[in-house]
Amino acid sequence: MAKIPLRNLLSLIQKRFVQTNPTPSSASTLPPLESALSLSKRLRIPENSFPNSESVLNCLKSYGFENTQVAKLVQKRPEILHCRVNTNLKPKLEYLIQKGFTGKLLPELVVSNPVIVFLSLNSRIKPSFEFLSPFLNGEELLVAIKRSFSWLLTLNPNAILQPNVDLLISEGIAASRIWKLLMSQPRVILQSHDRMVYAVKTVKEIVFEPKEPRFILALRVICSMSKSNWKKKVEAFMSLGWSEDEVLNTFRKDPLCLSCSEKKLRYLMVFFVNTMKLDTKTIIGYPKLLLYSVDKRIIPRYKVLKVLESMNLIKEDKKIVWVITLSEKKFLEDYITKHRDKVPGLLDMYQRAVKQRKTTKAKNETFDPKSASLTPVA
Repeated sequence: MAKIPLRNLLSLIQKRFVQTNPTPSSASTLPPLESALSLSKRLRIPENSFPNSESVLNCLKSYGFENTQVAKLVQKRPEILHCRVNTNLKPKLEYLIQKGFTGKLLPELVVSNPVIVFLSLNSRIKPSFEFLSPFLNGEELLVAIKRSFSWLLTLNPNAILQPNVDLLISEGIAASRIWKLLMSQPRVILQSHDRMVYAVKTVKEIVFEPKEPRFILALRVICSMSKSNWKKKVEAFMSLGWSEDEVLNTFRKDPLCLSCSEKKLRYLMVFFVNTMKLDTKTIIGYPKLLLYSVDKRIIPRYKVLKVLESMNLIKEDKKIVWVITLSEKKFLEDYITKHRDKVPGLLDMYQRAVKQRKTTKAKNETFDPKSASLTPVA
């Protein structure tokens, strides 16, 4: 039986669905076919498969797929041309329409995650919708999936998701909070069930009640590292002046502080203690200091304060910690705009400091508080 390379078939698709309508928008948005060709080198389409491929393409067009969307879909998953239209493709598209993916939403969903077409309707797609329905109403679900969460429909909820969700619900955690966790940090919910049991137990032992808002944050941190890494993280804090109780108290105050990398932790402590002259107890009392960006917040603000101090515009005993915790709007109002007449270049210096630090390696620099500038190390 004669066989035609998929390369030729894709060329035909391009000619029919794109070049027949050579509008500027179609031409400019057409995705390159090279990646599709490289994926499909091993495929050979029998000559008698053309009618089925034609049916697939016509089916997609009838459901509102634009020319460029068809081309992109075939580029991503060339094997879609093998799909049986009446028993495979149409039932799935019809089900998604029933669930609210009408008009442009349907092609956007399928093109963003074409694996949906290859999943079983009854054993994967429908169970996924049934799993998600208790967490969101129909409109919220559409919005969530449209916002790049179409991968939720590709998961097998019975394998990992359902046991972990059942555990969290049994601990008294509201469905709305579980959904937010799934959206913001899906890796937490996708842990193995044994690890999830361990994480819940550990967080509870640190005196967190599951109904507390911080319980979810603490769960995120514990799930992000192994037992040995958690131990190393605690030891790193203790080596910098914390007692074990103070580390745990810091975790209770703001769990995300323990997600700070050891490298950033050590750099911050050196900067806070040696340059800003803060004592360890002050830092322990304001654990949020460990969460702020060194480059975009801490050093640029400190530079502004040193300039203002040098001009006697603020007192040297001004509480630096409080200034760092201010919102950006409040900081600009109180320390930049307020002094723009006496220090007209202050805003430029501040913005330049933020921009410069983005491309500068801290290990090659030291901070000179007297000149409020960065001085290269010789």
